[in-house]
Amino acid sequence: MIPAEADFVIAGGGAAGCVLAARLSENPAHTVVLLEAGGRSDGFLVKMPVGSYRMLGKPATDWLYTTEPDPSLLGRTSIWSAGKLLGGGSAINGMVYIRGSRSDYNDWADRLGCTGWRWDDLQPYFMKSEDYAGEAGPAHATSGPLGVSPPRNVHPLSRAFIAACTERGLREIADYCSGDIDGAFVNLVTQRNGQRSSAARAFLEPAMRRPNLTVITGALVDKVLIAEGRATGVRYIKHGQVHDISARRDVIVSASTLQSPAILMRSGIGPAAQLQALGIKVEVDAAEVGCNLQEHASVQTSYFVDVPTYNTMLNFGRMPLNLLNYLSFGRGPLSATPVEAMAYLRSQPELTEPDIKLQFGPLAFDPATRGPHKRPGVMVFANVAKPRSRGAIRLRSVDPSEAPVIDHRLLGDSRDVAALIRGLKQVEDILNAPSFAAHLRGRLYPDSKPQSDEAWEHRIRSTAGIGYHPVGTCRMGGDAASVVDPRLRVRGVTGLRVADASIMPIMPAANTNAPAIMVGEKAADLIKEDVR
Repeated sequence: MIPAEADFVIAGGGAAGCVLAARLSENPAHTVVLLEAGGRSDGFLVKMPVGSYRMLGKPATDWLYTTEPDPSLLGRTSIWSAGKLLGGGSAINGMVYIRGSRSDYNDWADRLGCTGWRWDDLQPYFMKSEDYAGEAGPAHATSGPLGVSPPRNVHPLSRAFIAACTERGLREIADYCSGDIDGAFVNLVTQRNGQRSSAARAFLEPAMRRPNLTVITGALVDKVLIAEGRATGVRYIKHGQVHDISARRDVIVSASTLQSPAILMRSGIGPAAQLQALGIKVEVDAAEVGCNLQEHASVQTSYFVDVPTYNTMLNFGRMPLNLLNYLSFGRGPLSATPVEAMAYLRSQPELTEPDIKLQFGPLAFDPATRGPHKRPGVMVFANVAKPRSRGAIRLRSVDPSEAPVIDHRLLGDSRDVAALIRGLKQVEDILNAPSFAAHLRGRLYPDSKPQSDEAWEHRIRSTAGIGYHPVGTCRMGGDAASVVDPRLRVRGVTGLRVADASIMPIMPAANTNAPAIMVGEKAADLIKEDVR
């Protein structure tokens, strides 16, 4: 029986939405409804770490958004994958667990007026989520629902990469979860006993036994219902039928950086001229809804190596043994993650903090087929840690089944391009340091090293892809122009909040799964405080 009303209605069952549904339903006096457009996420491919390769690019589990032609990428369009199932990106991502730098969040609070969002305010929320399987330390906890662990298998070339980084002057960091990411390290993963620990599996599945929580999948949210300046409910579509559900307390939009601003705009909250052009009644003229889009431009360097890597270890002939190892012990290549080591470096020595993020993976793909290469290889992806380039999300129409317009300039700021050129040169130096150079057996991608900055720039603009980390389109801030205030309340409407990666005013120097889960944890506490 689908309820007609609830205390809290959550629009979107991604990472933050799953956290909110679990935490808000802890109080049996509160009824909670979670609406998710995708399906369940309890299948074998979701649980098995390498199963993400079979889910990415599939319309049943991936939204497969297409961008507008991007002049900063020589007019190319890009596919922006996003999880179309409970757990959102946490159900199909690379499982990297990283919180970011202390300075990331201090900057939100000190410079942008996001009171209560300093590192010391947020570290308890990161730890509240965590069930850590590694060595105990002051930055970790074991009482939370989210499985976090060192990789089950650390490939020897991941260790060699870290050694090479230290030979080029970087520090090796023992525990980067303390807010210090200035160096190189083996990264943690969101796994428990070798299986993926998505937000849906960690937070939502245990909570779904509660009678006060209703989870509705296949529910495409159209808009928030607003009456006299207050959010009163949510309209959604399921099996072609339109349904309304009333919210006695709060509506929380947690539909992602790409969809949360679209929901707000269809609800009448956004740039007035754009809404009026589509015939939408303007409830709040909020010019910044959909603006401030940020994403990691990702550029690959790949070499052939002299030892087997995951792309060759996962061939068809080895699959029975790999499957047996995984099913019996949760180990082997089927429990592997695409990124095992990371490093942060300065593209210029005078910088006070690193500006380039590197992700190392002991696997290689064939540029022609885009499938696993037949020869062993490694790859390093370089990003500007906190990009300056910006874009926007706009409505294509009032139809919620039509994907929003993604109009981004992934490399629209020349400073990002200059930093990547300097950073990619350092990647070449690291991979040719003594600890790693002995394993190299030729270039894979690019097939030759660019010989001028102009050639580097062409390579970057012609090949850069996304990092799967969009943020910022419902910006939080202390200023009146921000979309949400530091308590995540939408300005101009009562009873309405946004809680997902879209509220991040500036991208943390990190992959965004752990920060999005943190946002869900903090949002739940803010809501609980306000309804006492």
